[in-house]
Amino acid sequence: MLDYTTADEWRQAAMLRESAISEVVQQERRAQAAQHYAAADAAPDADTLADHELYILGKMEMAEYEQYLLFKHSPKG
Repeated sequence: MLDYTTADEWRQAAMLRESAISEVVQQERRAQAAQHYAAADAAPDADTLADHELYILGKMEMAEYEQYLLFKHSPKG
């Protein structure tokens, strides 16, 4: 279990990490996200875009990204 008290703290820590993927994969992920946004006919808000960057840039693998989103959007006790 990670010891972050807020989702923002977790995101900031993750963004300081080295990318786990190549620039080619980052470009592929960015293109895939752009296609998704175009299909939805709207870009997400700035906070959601910042979250997407965690995965696009390879700062989090999908499993951690899912945990992060659950932590961020779960009701606080």
